[in-house]
Amino acid sequence: MALKVDFGESAEFIVADFGFEETFELMHAEGYEVPYIPMFFFINADGEVVVNEAGVFSYEEMAEFIERIL
Repeated sequence: MALKVDFGESAEFIVADFGFEETFELMHAEGYEVPYIPMFFFINADGEVVVNEAGVFSYEEMAEFIERIL
């Protein structure tokens, strides 16, 4: 994953797979609504969701989202 290579020292990447029941339970317990898949949450160091977007994005778009939280 190119984003992880470029931002891995500054950002943490967590992939939630809804094929696992525990992922669904965790997302629901934390209050994250996931109306669409794929869904991306960009969370800053204070634990605040800065961006949440659904869909498919280019590398450049994803990098822009990451840069908003750094």
